[in-house]
Amino acid sequence: MEKRIVVPIDYSDVSKDVALFADKWAVRTTGKLYFLHVSRLPQVSYYPGHFEYLDQRDENEDLYTLENFLGQFGLKSNFEFSHEYGSPYLKIVDLVESLEADLVILSAHSHTMLGRLFLGSNTDYVMHHVHCPIYIFKKTSLQTNKIILVPLDFSEANRPVVEKANLWAERTEYELHFMHVMIPVDYSYFGAETSLGLGKAELEMTEEQGMEAMDNFLAPMKITVPEKRLVLFGNSSYSRILEYQKEVQAGLLMLAGHDHTVAGRLFLGSNTDYLLHHIDVPMYVYKC
Repeated sequence: MEKRIVVPIDYSDVSKDVALFADKWAVRTTGKLYFLHVSRLPQVSYYPGHFEYLDQRDENEDLYTLENFLGQFGLKSNFEFSHEYGSPYLKIVDLVESLEADLVILSAHSHTMLGRLFLGSNTDYVMHHVHCPIYIFKKTSLQTNKIILVPLDFSEANRPVVEKANLWAERTEYELHFMHVMIPVDYSYFGAETSLGLGKAELEMTEEQGMEAMDNFLAPMKITVPEKRLVLFGNSSYSRILEYQKEVQAGLLMLAGHDHTVAGRLFLGSNTDYLLHHIDVPMYVYKC
């Protein structure tokens, strides 16, 4: 259960939606929200009393603005709010680490083509450096269905994702779609033709073997909601995931971030990064 949830806001139009969504999540989980707004440092002059003025401004004007912003939404959850000066992504990570937060909910700000290609330093930095799950809020005008799409690669990192997805589907009456993408292996790198005479590439497993692997992987876990299991084929996992999400109009994508090493935190992998920048629905990325 997410008991400590960090929610950065920036007073943009989408921040209202983020705040209201986080409030609903916290009510469902009986969690506590920690709203944070970070302002860039103003230009510093060195006349006497300048830093005393900054302290006073921080305590009065900025906190008052933040309190008024949140007060208009009628939030029902337990929450605190704070204001900081500095680099937003650094302050967000600092708060997450100091609280040992269970979840971060933040906006991707990806409403234009440019935004989808360059989400901005805040989202990307937080995504790669915090050690807890992240919900990337994306406001979309697309029609979506109550489906949570859960890509699986049968690694141990996927097990808690399945558990989280099942719990979230219980809370929201969503359906789970578990999928595994099978990608041909190119044997030309090894200087060998394929044994099946199909050229340089062939599948590691058949569709039947893929389904058997999925069933074996999910067997120990209790799935309590309607679900669907499928094996798909493609030359890249992320493109096939995107295609299927659009096909069924899934409303949420949940996947593992694979960030169990320092290198993993810096380079989450092409699948997660590509989907973050290109998918038009919210993403839940599990990290531990």
